[in-house]
Amino acid sequence: MLDQQINEQLGLLQKELSRLKTVTDYIDGAKENSISIIAELEKVQQNYAVYTDKIFNLYKQYVDDLKKNTEIQINDGVLKFETTGNKIDTTNKEKLVETKRLLEQYKKIVEATDNLVKTLEAVDFPTRLSSIDKNIQAVNSALNEAKQCIENKQSENQSVLLQRLDQQDKEIKLLKTVLFVICGLIVIGTVATILVLK
Repeated sequence: MLDQQINEQLGLLQKELSRLKTVTDYIDGAKENSISIIAELEKVQQNYAVYTDKIFNLYKQYVDDLKKNTEIQINDGVLKFETTGNKIDTTNKEKLVETKRLLEQYKKIVEATDNLVKTLEAVDFPTRLSSIDKNIQAVNSALNEAKQCIENKQSENQSVLLQRLDQQDKEIKLLKTVLFVICGLIVIGTVATILVLK
């Protein structure tokens, strides 16, 4: 009987030991799975760092390229603005020189007319009055034509100056708009960089 009880107890112990072996096998399998999961997580972490570095470098290069292109566009705009201003200044100077030349001619004509009037007043020959009258009319006609020419030139110069100034104002407004757009792009790029880096 004692042998039978011992055998029963040994059978129960063997059963428990076999259950314990199943549990230890399961724990060993879980341990191996954990090790492989940790190894995979380490690979993912390394790849994550590589990808984020690549993204950061690409974005940095994009911002640098955008900055360079912006500087080039601003420099081109400033150069065009200066060139336009220089052309307008040159044109204005030419028109002023032409106006002065026309005024000098007008003064000479006025002096010649004054001299002619004095000469006519000094002449006291009734027979030559008709001839003198014709000369006076010719001079008056020339004076009127010169005056008209000067007024036309002055009006034309004024019109050209106003057109140039309007054009210059439009170009300045365009440059301001381009500068605001570029500044906006830079701000958007900076904000995007900050958001990407976070």
